Amino acid sequence: MESATAPTPPSLVLTGHRESVFSAVFHPDDHLVATSGEDGTIRLWDATTGEQVGETLTGHTDTIWLVAFHPEGRLLASASEDRTARIWDITTGKQVGEPLVGHTAGVYGVAFHPDGGLLATGSADHTVRLWKVPGGEPVGEPLTASTDEIDGVAFHPDGHLLASTGDAVRLYDTATGQLVGNPLVGHTKGAVSVTFSPDGRLLASGSDDLTVRIWDHAAGGPAVEPLVGHTDIVDGVAFHPSGRLLVSAAEDCTVRVWDVATGQQVGELETGHTVPVWNIAFDRSGARIVTASQDGTARILPFPAYPAAG
Repeated sequence: MESATAPTPPSLVLTGHRESVFSAVFHPDDHLVATSGEDGTIRLWDATTGEQVGETLTGHTDTIWLVAFHPEGRLLASASEDRTARIWDITTGKQVGEPLVGHTAGVYGVAFHPDGGLLATGSADHTVRLWKVPGGEPVGEPLTASTDEIDGVAFHPDGHLLASTGDAVRLYDTATGQLVGNPLVGHTKGAVSVTFSPDGRLLASGSDDLTVRIWDHAAGGPAVEPLVGHTDIVDGVAFHPSGRLLVSAAEDCTVRVWDVATGQQVGELETGHTVPVWNIAFDRSGARIVTASQDGTARILPFPAYPAAG
């Protein structure tokens, strides 16, 4: 008797934003996708049907560059050009507390700590800030090592490290705010996106220099040669849940798939986008990926089976 093959999930186009969609991310249990964009709104979508769920979340007064779900899924954080970050309760569609105010320029990066008790933000003011969740109180002093805007922040899976982009990729001790090791230097222009591998051993960054780099952060250097192929800025990077593949989204309108062990490109996704793709994210299983694009849509796509994914 032949084993049943899981059906390929359908491709879904999420349409509703009036302008560019800069961020798209799956809910922790994968039943929803959240998007944000240039129109200053956040929308929630049914990840199975592609239909919008509930009311549009409004309150920011400028572009929302990034959204991130709390690990438990009820809260959503947003980072905006209006110089604030905000926390939302998706069950009510309402903002939780007051806006997080302190940055002196647009807020570009946002990430929840794995235990849900902290939020990190990165800004065009060259700083990273930490905030208590859900109250929004500042934690410690701003982290000021970068000499360039900080477009991305990411916590290590166990929460003890925080990575940030900027003129270099830097690691901070989450508990103390102190720098850990030397900056990860190699990009010839600023790093704009950063993410840890699922096991926390590796770190990936995308850059204005058109490359992706994979770092062994414990060793303080590259794990493989630069990942070369994009012809424009790499705005988004995401590890497959297996940790064996990395996906990158760029302003050259492509989404590329790389073998983490070798740094070689193994594929390019057919997304349907013909303009820049700003961000990508996997669901928990790695069977689907969601893209955010300048064309005003996000798209939920089946992720092909690659041998390296295991």
